[in-house]
Amino acid sequence: MQSSPNLSLPYIMPAQAQPHVTHNEAIRRLDCLTQLSVLDRTRTAPPATPDEGDRHIVAVTATGAWAGHEGEITAFQDGAWAFYAPAAGWTAWCVAEAGWLGFDGTDWHIVTGSGGPGSSVGQLGINAAADGINRLAVASDASLFTHDTAGDHRMTVNKQASTDTASVLFQSGWSGRAEMGLTGGDDFAFKVSADGSTFVDAITIDAATGVPDFPQTSLLTGFAMNLFQDSGRFAGNGALDVTIGGFAWPDYLTVYNGATPLAHAKFVQDNATYDGPGAALDPEVDALISQLREPGYRRWGSEFWIAEITMGSGASGVFDHAGNTYTLCLFSVQRPRMPAMTFHAYLRAIDAPVLVPRLAGQTLLRNGVAEPDAMLIDPSEGWVSVTVRDSQPPRLSYGYNPSVFYIYALSAGDRVRLACPAMIPGLTKVDPDIGVIASILSYPA
Repeated sequence: MQSSPNLSLPYIMPAQAQPHVTHNEAIRRLDCLTQLSVLDRTRTAPPATPDEGDRHIVAVTATGAWAGHEGEITAFQDGAWAFYAPAAGWTAWCVAEAGWLGFDGTDWHIVTGSGGPGSSVGQLGINAAADGINRLAVASDASLFTHDTAGDHRMTVNKQASTDTASVLFQSGWSGRAEMGLTGGDDFAFKVSADGSTFVDAITIDAATGVPDFPQTSLLTGFAMNLFQDSGRFAGNGALDVTIGGFAWPDYLTVYNGATPLAHAKFVQDNATYDGPGAALDPEVDALISQLREPGYRRWGSEFWIAEITMGSGASGVFDHAGNTYTLCLFSVQRPRMPAMTFHAYLRAIDAPVLVPRLAGQTLLRNGVAEPDAMLIDPSEGWVSVTVRDSQPPRLSYGYNPSVFYIYALSAGDRVRLACPAMIPGLTKVDPDIGVIASILSYPA
């Protein structure tokens, strides 16, 4: 063997003439390859005025003095270009890229996360194994994140869209028990779970108003009062009994743009549909009561009318949403109002989608779940529980508007059915299965 196995440094052989030549060749090779740093790896031809000792990695399709040396390390030594073939595993610092390069036996590649500006590492495990999902994994008894020179420290968790999730999950034995963050919406939520698969909302904070909601401690589990004197039954203010008479459109709802309200059908106490002696239920009434009550509780109950509102031909008061223009059809009447109020009703779109807008200070809930924007109700959904929580700062309000509840329709002739409207003081969690909410005036002396 006449050279070393790794750097191919020439050995001085016994009785060799001019041993200094071999010695100097080894020195030149060591000077190039130890602490290897190249200026760049993009040149295909030598620079016009190189400095002694300059090193480069020859790029492909090399020309001139570098032709045929693609991928090799070249150094300007003693006024000429010397070339050194790399071996797999060699590394070199690249000045132009401010990062480390590694040779895999075929080509040079940047070493990810090697310290250059903007560099990154695909995965990082600290005393733990990272993977394609958990790209950062840390096994430690504690972790510390502290401030730098500015004195502040902020941790950011970002999601792509409103419907995605950005949260922190707390686990016990690798099974989730609590979660906080933006979970499928923009309201901040605290959730808990007993089994790691089913999570229950404990606290939800409205992104627009900052108002907290405690879904599991709703006042409606034991108490609710309706400010509408007819309890939203469409039977007039004198309807106080379980049974009611004819349909009566209330003053607390205002139709607009020529819309017309008519009676559709009534829920009948002790009805024949569920084996009672009374009249059978209309299919729409049956669909609603079946959504609200278990089979054994559909025969009896407080009677109520379903109203059907047909959109008129007027064109005042429009609302643009998702590329369509909707026209105002109905709204809750403008009267002296409380700063915080909750409206609830059941809606059924018949011919085309109808829109319930979300105004400033409002939170909309579809079947008990918060909506990120205006609520579009499609005929295919059937009956939908609609809740509007409305909070208006007194100093920024006239005290009678805005109305809490609006319905917009797409075209003249479009129909929407409405049942069991209720206006409740304050911001209240409404059970989607509540049905009729009794008026505060339901029990006169």
